[in-house]
Amino acid sequence: MDITKKSGEQVPYDAKELCQSIEQAGASKMDAQRICIAIEEKLDPGDSTTKIFRTALRELMEESVAVSARYKLRRALDDLGPTGFIFEQYVETILQAHDYDTRRNVMMSGECVTHEIDVYAEKDNLHFLVEAKYRNDHSIKTHVDTVMYADARLMDVQRRMEKRGEDPQNYHIWVITNTNFTSHAIDYGACRNMKLVGWNYPKNNGLESMIVNKKLYPITVLPSLTRKARDMLVKHDMVLAQDILPYSQAELEEKFHLNNRVAKNILAEVHAIMK
Repeated sequence: MDITKKSGEQVPYDAKELCQSIEQAGASKMDAQRICIAIEEKLDPGDSTTKIFRTALRELMEESVAVSARYKLRRALDDLGPTGFIFEQYVETILQAHDYDTRRNVMMSGECVTHEIDVYAEKDNLHFLVEAKYRNDHSIKTHVDTVMYADARLMDVQRRMEKRGEDPQNYHIWVITNTNFTSHAIDYGACRNMKLVGWNYPKNNGLESMIVNKKLYPITVLPSLTRKARDMLVKHDMVLAQDILPYSQAELEEKFHLNNRVAKNILAEVHAIMK
């Protein structure tokens, strides 16, 4: 049967793809098959992919909060929107956890114009101008024009360095996105020796790997997190689920003005995810 994507496009239902995505989140083969069967029994023609996702998430929550968090990760990145501000903050936090020294919203002069750099990162005497490209719908791919634009910014900065007698070779562009790159974007990045990180790119070392390997889950993976609670936590520079660990329920209620139920639930979920 056909199901409906977020864009409204009708596509054939793929049970194998669904089961694989649940297994990749960490569920056992047996649990994945059981959940897929439970979903298929309730599935009607034209049902949305969002409905299927939510059903799978509820089933996974009964098995493991940690597995459900990993399954929700991609949509949790979507929920960092609607603008790219929180995503930039999140990217900086990920880079810091990977031992980069960072600064956000750095102004750098080029030969022609001044550029605002989303995240400026340094490590091992290498300097990265990070373009954090956020989409609030992960089905929208990051195209070659985004990569070319980032490359042009670097070249403008490098030309100014050369004119000032500085060495531009240790400065590199780095595009980080929560979506997939198009094949043309990947080809251009490879040709220009650019650093690109997106969803499942590079293979087995993409954004999700940087997150999962160090349990750098965004707070939006927490099922009980409300939009109001998210905004309050982000206001205090708390974008990782693990940032909540040092707080008691009472402290969450007092400092971040969370109600009793929300504070209790998200604290329990964080401990389950980080265990």
